[in-house]
Amino acid sequence: MRALVPFAVPLLLTLVGCAGGAPSVTPPDARASLSVSADAQAPRALPIKGHCELTFNPPPLPLPPVHRQIDTGTCWFSHLGKTALEGVQDINFAAGTQSGTRTFTAANGDVLRATHAGTSGPGGPGLVRFVTTITIVGGTGRFANATGQMTGEGTANLITRTTSVTNEGWITYAASDRSGR
Repeated sequence: MRALVPFAVPLLLTLVGCAGGAPSVTPPDARASLSVSADAQAPRALPIKGHCELTFNPPPLPLPPVHRQIDTGTCWFSHLGKTALEGVQDINFAAGTQSGTRTFTAANGDVLRATHAGTSGPGGPGLVRFVTTITIVGGTGRFANATGQMTGEGTANLITRTTSVTNEGWITYAASDRSGR
């Protein structure tokens, strides 16, 4: 079994996170959405940035064609603050792709939901570098009708089963729901 670890680790790292070419993340109509509207309640695109530190479950050996990975951890995001993350992603080892869902829960209980898809590649011994496109698909509280998109770039460590990812993009949610944040 130990002999499989050197093979499984690079392959898993290649598939942990999400990667590919760095996608462009631009609001649908940047000029219109960033302009100050006469209707203060109208949603407008706002920048969002964050960083997450995650842990994940290892795949069984031998590696299956697709592994359902569970991710948990803590993120720090503009518009949310310190945030708990729970996620599930399916890693296709043969295709080198991942896709899944993310739930970010702010300290006040507001939830931001997202989907993601990407690819990854070797980042060094036991490491996988990845880039992913994260699509915001709503939530609860001030994020009930949120939309947006982020790019996530990071590294997964197959030995420690940890991932570090930096996110940047845009988000829209109703001005009345921002509560001055």
